[in-house]
Amino acid sequence: RAELTPEQRKMQNQGLREAFINMSTAWMDRMATSPAQLREKMTLFWHGHFACRVRQPNAALSLHNVTRQHALGKFPDLLLAVSREPAMLQFLNNQQNRKEHPNENFAREVMELFTLGRGNYTEADVKEAARAFTGWGYDGQGNFRFRERDHDTGPKTFLGRTGNFTGEDVLKRILEQPAAATFLVTKIYCFFVNEVPNPAHITPLAVAFRQSGYDIADLMERLFSADWFYEPANVGTHIKSPVE
Repeated sequence: RAELTPEQRKMQNQGLREAFINMSTAWMDRMATSPAQLREKMTLFWHGHFACRVRQPNAALSLHNVTRQHALGKFPDLLLAVSREPAMLQFLNNQQNRKEHPNENFAREVMELFTLGRGNYTEADVKEAARAFTGWGYDGQGNFRFRERDHDTGPKTFLGRTGNFTGEDVLKRILEQPAAATFLVTKIYCFFVNEVPNPAHITPLAVAFRQSGYDIADLMERLFSADWFYEPANVGTHIKSPVE
């Protein structure tokens, strides 16, 4: 890009804008016309949950397609797939995460925004998780690459356990915490049911969610089958965005 003329840069920027506009309008059309309405609604939910901003249209589209693919599957599969996407690795600076200079941004956001929420991990856990994610990156073609020479192979103490943990180990350990199921179910509850969480509804859903191996489709069926979902207190209370 540094070698381009001002006019070439202007044309490149216009191409990027048009690519994002085309993706947005294509998704809007799909949301409006697809017979798979629940999958599109869940894709919209996960799109907001895994907040990410990237300038490359191909990386954005890849993240979007992975999210749709796993939107109603098992959350561990969705989490791992999203965590390996170049868009997310770039947005949260894990491309720069090396054993000599660990970058904590990705590790912190995975726990704070995507799985556990604040108060369910320590700063030491963030530092140790960052070490586990060293070497996670992507190549020039936008494919996930584990750069072994950049990975910290030393022992790490994370969420009360010590071992030679990898990034995959950290994600598994996170989902062993009951707080993860509660955090995720609460966000889904607030999106689909009521913006004021009800622990009496959320707690049994969270227990079943963990027992199912974080089966999203099973969770949604339990949610929509519950008697309280159709109570007057929960009908017509959520103010939806135009896209919703």
